[in-house]
Amino acid sequence: RFLNASSVDEIVFTKNATEAINTVAYGYGMPNIGEGDEILLSIMEHHSNIVPWHFIRERQGAKLVFAPVDDEGIFHIEEFEKRLTDRTKLVAITHMSNALGTVTPIKKIVELAHARGIPVLVDGSQGAVHLPVDVQDLGCDWYVFTGHKVYGPSGIGVLYGR
Repeated sequence: RFLNASSVDEIVFTKNATEAINTVAYGYGMPNIGEGDEILLSIMEHHSNIVPWHFIRERQGAKLVFAPVDDEGIFHIEEFEKRLTDRTKLVAITHMSNALGTVTPIKKIVELAHARGIPVLVDGSQGAVHLPVDVQDLGCDWYVFTGHKVYGPSGIGVLYGR
């Protein structure tokens, strides 16, 4: 109910958000992202949402592309959209920056990516704490967060996948 997943079968418990992202990176990324393909991130990503894609880049020959924020820390959807190409195979993006507090327009990001057939992973480690999250409304393919940020114990994470 917390995420409004349509079924309990869409929820996987992990040891943290890092493991959840790695599960997607290795379970989806390795077989589906290859030489010359692009993974689109934002410049605001937590280390946990960069390192797995860096390894995919090294092992598969993919390219990491970063959507910027401006000098005020504002994410502009137009800058993100410019970076979507025919080579983009995945978007992995924060719902809310842990460093800046910037909230990304996830619903619009998903809409733009899905229009091109590109799946979207959302790192909701900050967003799940501070924002209402309805994964059905957001439309993302994966949404991850860590339990300790929502006053749960250390050592638990959540991976939603539709």
